Amino acid sequence: MQRLQGATLSLWSSFTPVPQYAFATLNLKQLKQRMKSVGSIRKITKAMKMVAASKMKQDVQRLENGKYFGVRSLQDLFAQETYLQKKQLTFKINKTLIVPITSDKGLCGGINSSIIRETRSIVRQNRNAYKLFLIGEKSLGALQRGFPELLTQAITAIQTPINFVNSSSIAHQIQLNVTEDIDQISIIFNQFKNVVQQVIKRVDLLNRKNFIAQFRLVTKYDTAEPEKEFVQNYMYEYYVATAFYHAMLNNFASETSSRMNAMENASKNAGEMLDKLTLEYNKVRQAKITVELCEIISGASAV
Repeated sequence: MQRLQGATLSLWSSFTPVPQYAFATLNLKQLKQRMKSVGSIRKITKAMKMVAASKMKQDVQRLENGKYFGVRSLQDLFAQETYLQKKQLTFKINKTLIVPITSDKGLCGGINSSIIRETRSIVRQNRNAYKLFLIGEKSLGALQRGFPELLTQAITAIQTPINFVNSSSIAHQIQLNVTEDIDQISIIFNQFKNVVQQVIKRVDLLNRKNFIAQFRLVTKYDTAEPEKEFVQNYMYEYYVATAFYHAMLNNFASETSSRMNAMENASKNAGEMLDKLTLEYNKVRQAKITVELCEIISGASAV
């Protein structure tokens, strides 16, 4: 194939003043442009890695400060009540409201796709047994087309950094979408283990009716507590809000750590590609110089 191209170029050069080895100049120009674009991408990914590392440090510190706030406090209270344990209340789960938590932005590895994949696998078992409340632009874009009849509402463009006020507002909005036929709320999120490891976790919450049915069996230890109706609703709001606060802290820390790792890998890949392009550029350049030297020597010999 190379000989045929060389013969074609030689034949063409006999009719036109185009240099015989113009193809080498063209390759050099293309390689140089490619090297420039890859270098620019490498600079961008390095900058994004530094930004993600700074945000990750803050999100992890925020998670460390708030990960024990109210987590499983009421569940532990129910578990320690002897009278409640003797009753052994069980609730039939006919329909579940699934709340997958994803990010609004991409370029953060596979944490969003894993949440979406887990949600799809659960819903496809029995579409009639689930409803969806989506958090994050990525889950909305991936799930609204496949399950439009199951979608109740979606929340996107969440203000960061996350705090308990934002989480409580989201939890309250979710409770407004819990109809009488929904028996359970399931949160699916990425639990932060360390900088390089995040695992999918599912947390199931009772609906208000089942929660109150359990709470009524709890022994009253304070004679000055407010009226029963107020305490029941207040405790349920606290029960749901703390669960969502914990889930969102973990998910935001997982997102920034995964983005940092993704940008580090992208920078590494861009560097390897740039090295290969540089090597190829040097080979083509050296071949061009060699051909020119041969022409000069041949011309000098002819003279």
